[in-house]
Amino acid sequence: MKTWFISDLHLDPQRPETTQQCLTFLEQIKEDAEALYILGDLFDYWIGDDLLNTPLGEPILSIIDAFKLLSNNGCTLYFAHGNRDFLIGEAFMQRIGGQLLDEHHVIDLYGTPTLIMHGDTLCTDDTDYQQLRTLLRNTEWQQAFLAKPLPQRIQEAQQLRAISKEKTEQKQENIMDVNQQQVEAVMQTFGVSQLIHGHTHRPATHTFELAGQTVTRIVLGDWYKQSHYLSFSSRVD
Repeated sequence: MKTWFISDLHLDPQRPETTQQCLTFLEQIKEDAEALYILGDLFDYWIGDDLLNTPLGEPILSIIDAFKLLSNNGCTLYFAHGNRDFLIGEAFMQRIGGQLLDEHHVIDLYGTPTLIMHGDTLCTDDTDYQQLRTLLRNTEWQQAFLAKPLPQRIQEAQQLRAISKEKTEQKQENIMDVNQQQVEAVMQTFGVSQLIHGHTHRPATHTFELAGQTVTRIVLGDWYKQSHYLSFSSRVD
């Protein structure tokens, strides 16, 4: 049995090929998946769980059904909010048979204490994004947004995406990567020797010394061009 990790699929009805990649992946792992951790940005944007009860949610139902089938097959599903789908709630999790995680979550990964998270809070050099994140995670802002009609929410989400894309193209690459001091601080806070996250779209395995110990940071890749995943059993695949 294996534990799987994915992040940053950015599923969007306008990119059906990525949805098919996801469906294929879920089918392939169903026989040996003990657990699946989805570390944020499963969708390109999420405007509220009530979307699933309307015709606008129909393009997503195949993904919902595939996750539920995996859950029913004995795989435990876990989901951590990303910067695009932070409005996913308990109704969505009930539909797929999964569990919502806190922003920081520590697991015992076959003997290795491991911190898992989306990773956007590690990018502290990107001050513009961190300010926007504070706004979007505000409970009052979220309640006001979810009270709006679905078409208006879609329009506003697409506008936010366009603004974000424009600003991202203007930023230096290093600003959008993690801050090493923040990485070390959070790993020390939670007392772990391994960190797994997504968000940056820069898949790699980084090892470094921390408090006299060799520790590891694993970055998951996005799914824009190909499927990226990580699996553990007694070894890393």
